[in-house]
Amino acid sequence: MGALERIDETDARILDLLQRDGRESFADIGQAVGMSGPSAHERVKKLEARGIIRGYVAVADPTLLGYGVLAFIFIKQVPGTIATDLTGDFVDIDEIEECHHLAGEADYLLKVRAIDTRHLERTLHRIQQVPNVFTTETQVVFSSAFERRPLHWKREPELPSALPQGS
Repeated sequence: MGALERIDETDARILDLLQRDGRESFADIGQAVGMSGPSAHERVKKLEARGIIRGYVAVADPTLLGYGVLAFIFIKQVPGTIATDLTGDFVDIDEIEECHHLAGEADYLLKVRAIDTRHLERTLHRIQQVPNVFTTETQVVFSSAFERRPLHWKREPELPSALPQGS
């Protein structure tokens, strides 16, 4: 994990705007945060250079594309194989939208999209055939209140350089 990147209130507001609409114009961003469009553009370029902004994407609606089933699958590895990384096998299964390595009972959590439950079943069988997958537990989602929620940063208060005497 890299070093914590500190941002000021203006950068936080710019990030909030871009997370909500990555195509927002620099002029509109500048107006929203109280600066010129070119100044907002410069701020965004600096956030990109620091790696805080990693990219811009179009967010597709999976339901409108026919993927109406969302499931989370917990994976436990074969005992004694915890040092074996399974992500290379999971990346080859297109239906897996996200893969998270965990601490706790399960070793991985997969976010999977499927067309219907039969498609989910076939996908689950593919996952179960990955070497060193010991058990799976599948949770099918009825509904999602929100996804891809924008992150919010709060500026940390400055700490005093020295504590007062008698503290």
